[in-house]
Amino acid sequence: MVVAETSRSSERSLDIDRAKGAPYIAAMTTLVLIRHGQASFGSDNYDQLSDLGHRQSRITGEHLAGLGRLPDVMISGELERQKDTAIGAQGQWDGHDADLEIADAFNEYDADGLFKAYLPAALREDAELAEAGQRLFQDRRLFQRAFSRIVRAWLSEEPHDAGDVEGWSAFRGRVQDGLERLRSNYDRDARIALFTSGGPIAVAVGEALGLSPSATIELNWVLFNASITELRSTKTGWRLMGFNNVTHLELVGEPGLVTSR
Repeated sequence: MVVAETSRSSERSLDIDRAKGAPYIAAMTTLVLIRHGQASFGSDNYDQLSDLGHRQSRITGEHLAGLGRLPDVMISGELERQKDTAIGAQGQWDGHDADLEIADAFNEYDADGLFKAYLPAALREDAELAEAGQRLFQDRRLFQRAFSRIVRAWLSEEPHDAGDVEGWSAFRGRVQDGLERLRSNYDRDARIALFTSGGPIAVAVGEALGLSPSATIELNWVLFNASITELRSTKTGWRLMGFNNVTHLELVGEPGLVTSR
């Protein structure tokens, strides 16, 4: 991988050499998780950024450049909305040409598969959802109501007849494995920008805080588009340093620039 050289101050923590009783400096990997910009809800292809999503990506890139905190490593999941957010952000970094690595560990869960698996039961249990028909996929309130029911069934690993749909435990394990590779495959003081989706970010934060599955998925519901969450490595995992930051969008001062879906 080719990574452009960039000036950075290494993030470090003070630790103790127990054998010598003397302090030493331990380098920490910084992981900046960036949720994709607004996708195309209600369209034939959700997996593409809206015009607003592209703008959110550019503003995020400008913000990171302004802070002087550009990454040594750029990683994205395979989804178009994830990759295009990374490309939009990097387009604001003059002379900083770190290669974009693609890692399927950070793909979002298969929402279409979950709907096929668990929507029939949700419709049987909720008359308003059953009456909504196709409006369910255009009305954000109804969609979220249905999706919350579907995800609860997914977390419980309830049986279904939809075939090979990635279960919660498999999804969580996939993201965990990806996070562990980030800790082991890069320099200890690397700054990694990971462009991904709400599900993987929720798992990463849930692991750092030791949350239950239900508490972990609740984080997913509150994540903003193009938000910034930051973790730093420890000897055994990750420590949460910041969550769901959209100050860079709020400072623009335009209503509607901060979105969740």
